[in-house]
Amino acid sequence: MNYLGVDIGGTRIKWMLLDKNAKILQKEEIATYSDDGESDWKARILEIIETQKTTMGGTQKEKLKVGISAPGLTDAANRKILHMPERLRGIENFDWSKAIDLDVSVINDGHSACLAEYHAEYQKKGIQNFLLLTLGTGVGGGVIINGELYQGNLNRAGHFGHITVDHDGVSTMTNMVGSLEYAIGNFSVRQRTHQKFESTKALVAAYQNGAVLAAHWWLDSVRKLAVGMGSLINAFSPELIVLGGGIAHGAKEALLGPLKEFMALYEWRPDSSKTKIEIAKYGQYAGAMGAALFAKSREK
Repeated sequence: MNYLGVDIGGTRIKWMLLDKNAKILQKEEIATYSDDGESDWKARILEIIETQKTTMGGTQKEKLKVGISAPGLTDAANRKILHMPERLRGIENFDWSKAIDLDVSVINDGHSACLAEYHAEYQKKGIQNFLLLTLGTGVGGGVIINGELYQGNLNRAGHFGHITVDHDGVSTMTNMVGSLEYAIGNFSVRQRTHQKFESTKALVAAYQNGAVLAAHWWLDSVRKLAVGMGSLINAFSPELIVLGGGIAHGAKEALLGPLKEFMALYEWRPDSSKTKIEIAKYGQYAGAMGAALFAKSREK
C-alpha cells in the first residue's frame, strides 16, 4: 500500500507519495492556477490522483490511499471541507472520494502540518503534548495530545489565529476581535504599518537594519504572539511549541530572539519550568506529508 498526500495552497499544490513505512517515494509541486488564472485547480488535483492510481494498479483501491490537506473546517468524517470562507472557491462540500472513486481523507492544513512535524521529529523523542503554530498569510496550527492529533468538536481545534490578543482590535472573518492572525499574519501587515510595508519580509528586514518604526511594529506583533502563546500554554500545557510557516522560516532569530524575551514576561513558569520553542524543520511539504500520514492512520 502507498499513500498519496496532496496539500492545496492558494498559489501552489504540493504532493508527496509515501510507502507503507512512511518513506518518501516522490514529491512534486505545481501552480494552483495557470498563468491566465482560469484553470480548474480541482481538475489538476484529480489528475495527480488519477495518475498515481493508474501507476499503483488502476482500479485496485487497496493499493493507494489518498489524503488531502486544505484550509477550512472538515466534516465529522474527514471526507470534505464544509467551511472555507473567502478562498478556494468550489472546495466547500466537494466529495473527493466520489469524484475519483477512491478512499480520500481530508484534513485541515494546519492539522496536517502538525502531524508531519510531529511524526518526522518529535514522536521518536517521546514528546506527548505538542502545539504547532503556522505563521504565514494567516495563522493556523495543530494540537497533539497524549501522542494523538486532536481535532476537537467540528474539527475546529488548532485555529490559533482566531484567539484574541487585543480586545479592542479589528474584527476578522470569524468575528473574533483583535485576533492573533491579524496581529502577525502577512495579510494585515500593510494595514498594521500604516501602508509603510507590503510584506512581513520587508518589515523584518527594516527592523534588522535598525528602522525605529519597523522595530515598533514588528516587536508589537511578536509581543502579541507571546501573549497568545502564553495563553495556549496555560490551556494545553505542551512540552514544546513549534513555529512553522513562511514568517517563522524567514524571520528566524529576528522572531525567536525577542519572542523568548517576551515569553519570560508572560509565561507562567512553576518551578522555573519553561516551554521549549523551536522553528519547524519539515518545511514546505509538511502539509502533503501530513495528509499522507493522516490517510495511513485511518486504515481499517
